[in-house]
Amino acid sequence: MSVTLDLNTLLLALVFAALIVLIIYLIVLVKKLLVTVTHANKILEDLEVVSEIASERSQDVNNIITNVSGTVSDLSDAVKGNESTVSAIASIAKSAASIKGIISGDKDK
Repeated sequence: MSVTLDLNTLLLALVFAALIVLIIYLIVLVKKLLVTVTHANKILEDLEVVSEIASERSQDVNNIITNVSGTVSDLSDAVKGNESTVSAIASIAKSAASIKGIISGDKDK
């Protein structure tokens, strides 16, 4: 018994075999890609939370710096003699409160 195969049939069989291997490879690739996308989504959610916290803290720091610079300006004017003694004492109290807020804010975090 002899089997006769022509070259076209043999090449067609090899192409189908390669196509099956390629399909299996693509299925594995898509499965790994789905896992990667899931991890990327988790990272992006964490990044959103961290960026919110950083934004809030930077606004807090900006407010503190604004208060301290205003207080220092008031103290400077008081030292120059442009304000009354009562205003100078109020400025010192404000600066002490600002410094206390900075120190107590750092301890909470």
